[in-house]
Amino acid sequence: MNIVVGVATYNEALNIERLISEIHRYLPNQKVLILDDNSPDGTAQIVLRLMTTDPLLRIIRRPGKLGLGSATLTMMKYATENNFEAIIIMDADFSHDPKELPIISKLLEQNDFVTGSRYIPGGKCQYGVYRTIVSKVANWGARNMAGIPLHECTTAYRGFKTTLLKRMPLDKIKSTGYSFQVEVLYYIVRHTKKVTEFPIVFADRVLGVSKINKKEMIMSAITLLRLLKKRIMREDAVDFQ
Repeated sequence: MNIVVGVATYNEALNIERLISEIHRYLPNQKVLILDDNSPDGTAQIVLRLMTTDPLLRIIRRPGKLGLGSATLTMMKYATENNFEAIIIMDADFSHDPKELPIISKLLEQNDFVTGSRYIPGGKCQYGVYRTIVSKVANWGARNMAGIPLHECTTAYRGFKTTLLKRMPLDKIKSTGYSFQVEVLYYIVRHTKKVTEFPIVFADRVLGVSKINKKEMIMSAITLLRLLKKRIMREDAVDFQ
């Protein structure tokens, strides 16, 4: 399968070189796409240096911090426009273990969508108490308000077939930040039954600073209310394939 691994970055200079090396180790001969939002710590410059000797590495540079959701959409469009069969999205901070990339690749052979899950048997979340509670509340809301039949709705360690992305109304997605993770799932489960999740151990970042803040939490709550309204009004037709 022809896959591209997409990683959105903002101030990930401490992680990015090792991450790219680990992606190549566990998913050799596949392209790696870095989307950088003008990181002031020089993340993009490190990627550009690596590109001089790495023919599998690509970069998209944006002028500023435009949000994780819009970054993910841009990478999805890159995958569909460049004839990849699938795209795997992962975080840049080693919260997602690159050794699990072959698992996602294998599961994509039989599924349109694959997500790592902290909340099924074998999964684990290494957040502190406060962030664990926030995460579990967010996932409860996604399942019960947005109608997503998965245990894990908020992590970004995901694989998508491009045939699915081409069917989906990506232009309807309004979220630009972390709430994108829930909103895109809202449309995924309305366009395919071929979804699955597998257990992951989600490690809290060791290097760098988390990008999640109170504003993102508020926007996520607003997104859930908007999706609940759409469900009640039956605005989105189901198109299972």
